[in-house]
Parts: sequence; C-alpha cells; structure tokens
Amino acid sequence: MLFLLVASIATLSALRIRSESIRMELIERFINNRRQNRDYKALFDRSVTKTFTITFTQEAFDALILNMEEYFALYGTYRDNTMQPVDVTYRDSLGNAFTLLEVGFRTKSNTTRNLPMTTNWSGRKIWHQTSFQLQFDATLDYPAGTNEYEILRQREAFDLAQLNFEYASAYEGNFDNALITEAYAQGLLRDAGVVAQNASYGLVYLVVGEVMKGFGIYTFVEPIDKTFLNRHFKPDAIAEFGDLYKATDVDDVKAYLNLPIGQRIGINQNPLNIRYLFALQNNTENGLRTHHDNLERLIETVADPATTDRKLLEVLDVESLLQMLAIQFLIGNTDDFRFNGNNYYIYFEVYTDRAVLIPFDFDNSLGYGRSQDGTDRYTVDWDVFTDRDEANALVNRILSIPAFAARYLELLETYATTLFDYAPFAAEVQALKNAYETILIEEDHLGAQVIHARNAAWYFEAKRETVLESIAAHRDAD
Repeated sequence: MLFLLVASIATLSALRIRSESIRMELIERFINNRRQNRDYKALFDRSVTKTFTITFTQEAFDALILNMEEYFALYGTYRDNTMQPVDVTYRDSLGNAFTLLEVGFRTKSNTTRNLPMTTNWSGRKIWHQTSFQLQFDATLDYPAGTNEYEILRQREAFDLAQLNFEYASAYEGNFDNALITEAYAQGLLRDAGVVAQNASYGLVYLVVGEVMKGFGIYTFVEPIDKTFLNRHFKPDAIAEFGDLYKATDVDDVKAYLNLPIGQRIGINQNPLNIRYLFALQNNTENGLRTHHDNLERLIETVADPATTDRKLLEVLDVESLLQMLAIQFLIGNTDDFRFNGNNYYIYFEVYTDRAVLIPFDFDNSLGYGRSQDGTDRYTVDWDVFTDRDEANALVNRILSIPAFAARYLELLETYATTLFDYAPFAAEVQALKNAYETILIEEDHLGAQVIHARNAAWYFEAKRETVLESIAAHRDAD
C-alpha cells in the first residue's frame, strides 16, 4: 500500500513538472531575446535586402476581412483597426533570420488601405496591396495578469513596439517604379537634422492557410510613438513624455494651426469612426482627457498679431521647422503641413512645453504622385515663398519675420547644393533593381515589378535650378 502511495505521489509530481514545463515552453515562445539594437540597424540599413513573411491562419484572415467589411458597412471606410494574430518571419542578406509568433496585424492608412483580398463575380480571389502595421506588443485575447499577457505587452522587435508597412500606390494608373521615394525622402530629412522616422524597404509575402502570395516591395517605416519619442527626446524624472498630437486633414478640413480651434482637438475613437484634426496620442488619462492647454496656447500665440519672434522661439522649435520647410519644398511634397495641413505630428517637450513638428508620409514626392501644382511639373516652377503660404497661419507668420525668412533661404541653398543630388538616388534605385526585380517578375508579385528611376533625373536637376534662381532673386530684391 505504501508503495502504491509513493508511486502515485511520484507520478503526480512528474505530471505536474511536465505540465509546468509545457506551460513554460508555451510562454517562452513569445519571448524575443535577440539583440534589438543590432536588428534595428539592419532593418533600416537600406543597402541590406530583406523579406517579411506574414502567416495567417484561415480563421484569422477571414476575421480580418469580415471586420473591415462590417466597418465599411457602418462608416463607408475600411479603417478598422481590429488586430488579428499572425506569425512573422524576417530574413536579410546579413544572415539574420527569426520568427515571432502571435504578432498583432491590422491594416492602416487613410488613402492606401484596402481589403487585402476580394472575390469577383466569378468567385475568383483577387489580392490587393494594402498598408498595414505589425504590433509586436499586442496582447490579443490573453487576459490581463496572465504570464502570456505580461510577456507580450513588453515584447519588442527591432527595438520597436510596432512597425508600419507602406506600399507604393499607383497614381492615375501609374506606379512609382522607383519604389524608394518614401524612404529616400525620410533619409533627406534626417540628414538635414529634422526629427524624422527611419525607413527602409524589402519584400513582403502573405501566407494564408496553404496559399503564399508575393505582395511586392514595401517601405518599412518606424512609427511615431513612445519608442520614437524615447529615441529623440528626453523624458521627465518618471520616464514620461510630453503631449504628442497627430495632425491630419479630416473631411477635407485642413489641420492648419489656425483659429478658431472649435472641436478640432480630441482623442480619436476608431470603433465609432470619430477622428479629430489634432488627435492626442498619449497622456490621454484613459481616454477621458479634455484639456489641451499646450496646443491651444501654440495656436493662440501664432494667431496673436502682437506675438514677437522671441515669443515664437519660446513656444516653437523654429530651427527644426525651417529645416522641415526647406527639405519638404525641395522634395515637392504638397500633401504636407505647409500646403495641405496634413501628415505631421506636434510634440511638446516635457519640461519647456516647446512644440516640435514631425512630418510623415512622403510617397507623393520627388516628381511623383498627387501635387497641388496643377500641372505635370510637380512644384518645379514654384517660388520658394508661395502665395499658398497665406492659408497656413504658422508658416505665414514665420516666413514674414526677416530673420527667419533669411535662415529659410540659407537652409534651402545649403540643402540644394549638398544633400539634394540625383546621383545617390539613382544608385539606390539601381541597387534595388539588382536585388529584387527578377524575383518580382518571376514570382508575379503585386505592385510595380519593373524598377527604374522614372522622371527623377529631370526633377532633381530642374528643382535645384529653379530653387537656386528663386533664392538669388529674393536676395537681390532685398
């Protein structure tokens, strides 16, 4: 009898140990122990070739489509942000290769968000490129307090909590065959000293059940979130950051920093399709915050005719703004803060409350895409001080101050004669072509398959020439 009792206890102990071991294995499979900083550098090294393979279960993919269709039925847009679990495998030409399990996947963007697959009248499935985000710290359906939840909510990859994927959408039926426009423009901003996102590019594959589809070349873009703020700004003593607002046009209303403020500032509620021109991204007090003192103070200061240049320097990082205006004018992006009240963030430094503008979204640049030019010359003939500046209270005020206007011209001239050069752009396009074009064609990837520099040589040369001529004319007039 004693033997049986001892044997039973031993069996139960072995089962308990085995059960705990299995549970630990299940939990540990979520942990990413890689050297994050090294992976970050590899990801954003544009000379390194990369692939992401994103694997859905059929159930998760069907849920993604269903949620987007239901959102469209309610609001007439596919901007549903419901996360679905995917497994993600990354490989690059440096020999790095790893897989992360149960990463959050959602589609993203206003203008480049599509259903990734539709079915036509004959029942044929048709794949579509769509912009999306991977959220490495998504906790999915794991309950708060569980080991899985605690591990996942702190998980990062590439030293990032999230990573955005943007495809080169066609404009008026034409692809941007250069495919590097967004990443190259972001690089110019960073080289100019602007606080800007890191970006690179590579191949993306989607696997759904037993089907793999090549989704083409995507640009991988670092999100502007707490991780980004930590990389560029100092937090306070308890590791908290200042307010961060995302500024985008909503229902054709421009996010200019103009009065009246009205109901333009708030916290987006995506499930209800409620969005604001200035959407607070952090410090939301669990979604209940209603005060936005720093942003309101900035807008009111800009609008006040008695505001001095000294006061503007107190509330705004003017140098960074002028750098941003100069580079964005050179690259010809008009879907931006200056010309369209769109596609920028405002960050308020934690101790000084001084505003820093951070631009994003540069796919319509360098002679390609939508432009307010009204011709096919992509702002090449615009004066460096345009009549369009009058609509933007902040730009109009800054460039009306002689010292700031002179600095803007100085920056434009410096960037036009140093950073703004077609040769490195062409070399990068050729390197992309050498690495990926054969694969794109043979595997019949979505999007552009033939890679070339399109009209970029003309754009770089013509834009530099007219910018330098405009600068000289303004200096002569003074």
